[in-house]
Amino acid sequence: MVATLPATTTNSPNYSQDEEDRNHEFKDCKEQERNQQSRRDLLTKYNALLDSRPLLTKSITASVVSGLGALLASIMSGKKNQRFGGGVPRTIDWNNVFAFALHGGLVNGPVGHFWFEWMSKNGPKSAFKSMLLDQLAVQPPLLVFMFVFLDMSKAAMREMRPSLGRTLSAVGPTIINSWRFWPLVVLATFRYLKKKHYTVALNLCSLVWTAYLSQSGKF
Repeated sequence: MVATLPATTTNSPNYSQDEEDRNHEFKDCKEQERNQQSRRDLLTKYNALLDSRPLLTKSITASVVSGLGALLASIMSGKKNQRFGGGVPRTIDWNNVFAFALHGGLVNGPVGHFWFEWMSKNGPKSAFKSMLLDQLAVQPPLLVFMFVFLDMSKAAMREMRPSLGRTLSAVGPTIINSWRFWPLVVLATFRYLKKKHYTVALNLCSLVWTAYLSQSGKF
């Protein structure tokens, strides 16, 4: 009598679980490949922008990085203050964030672009000497200017709302009064003076206008 072996089925629970695990691993690998390809494409596009529009690309990069750095510092400072018994966490200092972003885009990015371009063509051939030149000749005045720029930017942003209020309340009457003075002055200038004297004559007439504005208390 021949013994028969039980038939094996491929629908066992262990087989189904192994197949599902392999499918998940395959999908994860494909997702990682797509993410890596996306990062490579982004880096390729960024390098192309550095070649085609270097000044704009570096300025925008410096602005975004500086603003994000100030934002992260503000968030971390608020959490630290709360952790050590500071009570309510400090809100984000948006004036500081925007000031750093402006400095990055208007100063740090452009200055870095032109300075390093000059260094690559005219600077020392030694990397060590180039570092010394950068740190001793350029960084100190740039840091001084950075503090001045940040303080002035934050002060201007703090005054922006009151300044807009003063402007809206004063601009209407000032325009009407300017129409009582400047049309006759400009007309006489165009009619009786030579072109090369226009600017000088109008600047002299502006003495009267400036005195009026200062006396009116609008500024």
